[in-house]
Amino acid sequence: RSWGFLEASLGEYVDIVPAQQQRDERWYAGTADAVHQNLDILRESRPRYVMVLAGDHVYKMDYGVLLAEHVERGADMSVACLQVPLADACEFGVMTVDARDRIVGFEEKPARPKALPDQPDRALASMGIYAFNAEFLVEQLERDAADPASSHDFGKDMIPRLVHSAYVHAHRFE
Repeated sequence: RSWGFLEASLGEYVDIVPAQQQRDERWYAGTADAVHQNLDILRESRPRYVMVLAGDHVYKMDYGVLLAEHVERGADMSVACLQVPLADACEFGVMTVDARDRIVGFEEKPARPKALPDQPDRALASMGIYAFNAEFLVEQLERDAADPASSHDFGKDMIPRLVHSAYVHAHRFE
């Protein structure tokens, strides 16, 4: 209710979805499964874009900037990221990007994180904040849910796969 940048008359809103057991009396297997188990909410509202945010983070961010860049770039998915010291990067999803910030490689919590080419003591880390084209998100969640080898996690499974088959953009929070 306190977020004033959304226009209710245009159907814009933020909804907080608490964890709930929806399938086979089991809790979420991973971050992607958590969203997958709540697809009924997406299907009901039929949005064009979806933001996926972690509930355990504290930060101040203008999501409008991320979403506008996502749309402008024509990305299927965008990942908010920031530079972190290389020594701390093993705690995050670490990405490799091209000159236009298209993600070309992604490793979740790597033992040996890849440094930024121009900054050998820094890495580009995921903030766990994602923007998606809604239809694309639903397709990818269904695909991931059907994969018995997946742990159903955005960072471990979906992003590493998608960087090779879709346009995944790195939104630099800095």
